[in-house]
Amino acid sequence: MWPEIGITVVYFLLAILFVYCVLLLILKLLFEPKIVMCNCKTRLENKIVLVTGGNSGIGFETAKNLAQRGARVIIADVTNAEKSVEEIIKFTGNGKVEYRYLNLANFKSVKTFAEDINKTIDNLDILVNNAGCLMDNKITEDGINMIMQVNYLGPYLLTKLILAKLIQTQSRIVNVSSGMYFCGELDLQDLAGLKQKNFFKSYNNSKLCTVLWTKALARTLPTNVSVFCLHPGMVTTNIVGFMKGPIGEFIKKFSNVIVRNPYEGAQTSIHLCVAPDIEALSGSYFSNCKVAVTTKIINDTNIDGLWSETGRFLNEKVNE
Repeated sequence: MWPEIGITVVYFLLAILFVYCVLLLILKLLFEPKIVMCNCKTRLENKIVLVTGGNSGIGFETAKNLAQRGARVIIADVTNAEKSVEEIIKFTGNGKVEYRYLNLANFKSVKTFAEDINKTIDNLDILVNNAGCLMDNKITEDGINMIMQVNYLGPYLLTKLILAKLIQTQSRIVNVSSGMYFCGELDLQDLAGLKQKNFFKSYNNSKLCTVLWTKALARTLPTNVSVFCLHPGMVTTNIVGFMKGPIGEFIKKFSNVIVRNPYEGAQTSIHLCVAPDIEALSGSYFSNCKVAVTTKIINDTNIDGLWSETGRFLNEKVNE
């Protein structure tokens, strides 16, 4: 009896993996038949770049590429990134790469990090809000859904607190969103994300907020600061990064054959950091290194409402 049950379970798991891989392939063929690479030759000597979540995945590849172009790169991450820093320095020959601790799931950490940045650098040329998470709906110490805080509220607060450094020069803000934003729903009465129990829906909601925030921010910034958001594509780390154990590792490796690896997924982020003469497109949503039409009906009421409500919400939370 038990051998038969074991065999049935194995066949069931294999069937699930097969269906997953087929669906992944269909999605790729429908939505991402090709991968566009950033071909800009822009150099970044004497530029200072801050990349959140730069310890691994898309963030790491973004940080490495910008360092290769000569920038001073600050990797901000909740996980120690000293090994990543060493690897980037070794690969690029650029010794101006450093790591600073930042936990976007903790507003006190964001404030401490921002104070450090404001004290130690004169200006910031590029801010890449790359860090994000896709996991269960854990509640942070601040009483907020982890996904909403890491993906949206934390980056919003960080950007606000170091904006003075960006205003000092011709600068850019690059917000990594996701094509899944179009499945998101905006609830201005639940910015903390406590009503939502489905982690995937929380992720979609946080990415919709990021797109709306980018558009709102573009309206308020001085002309020397531009902001963009982007869909990095279907990347292994985004899809199965939350899966652990042998099955998770197998799916990651197999998915790499079908979807983008982190280097490919970083191309639009890199493009928005270095492409010349795109300032007039501030507030736009990009995919495959070009402006993409947003498929969600985004009206001024949503944008203005989110902007004002997020500001009020954060003022209450941060000053508690």
